[in-house]
Amino acid sequence: MDSGEARAKLDELLKQFGTTTGVPGLATEENGVCVLVFDGRTRLYLLVDHTTETLVVWSTIAALPTDKAEATLRALMQANLFWTGTQGATLGLMPDSDNVVLAIRRPVDGVDSEGLRDLIELMVERAEALAPIAGGQAPPPADTERTATPFTSAIRG
Repeated sequence: MDSGEARAKLDELLKQFGTTTGVPGLATEENGVCVLVFDGRTRLYLLVDHTTETLVVWSTIAALPTDKAEATLRALMQANLFWTGTQGATLGLMPDSDNVVLAIRRPVDGVDSEGLRDLIELMVERAEALAPIAGGQAPPPADTERTATPFTSAIRG
């Protein structure tokens, strides 16, 4: 699959998603990006990375608060560890700003219409759950609220 075919596949998936959600004709824009806005506050960006033919979905979830940067980054790194708080996505900082980004990628040829819907739902749910933490407006979950993983007990160091 070349990059043109990968983008065409994303457009077809978006068309199907739009049809089932009441937004007929949904597709990427001229720049190859599709922007979805949920409840007027959560923005998801979708595009095909032409170099890897992967679907990339991301959301800018908050601006890192300068007065709480250390504690906020610590909480975000804990959520990022083994993807326990991100459910497979990853967190990062945009290089030219202090915007916290949640992102995930999947091979576009392995995504079907149900998979796209599931990916969008996952990203919206995680973006909305992590935004207050990333913005310094909510404390990180208590240790008892975090999902335990088999990896954490194996880490020594």
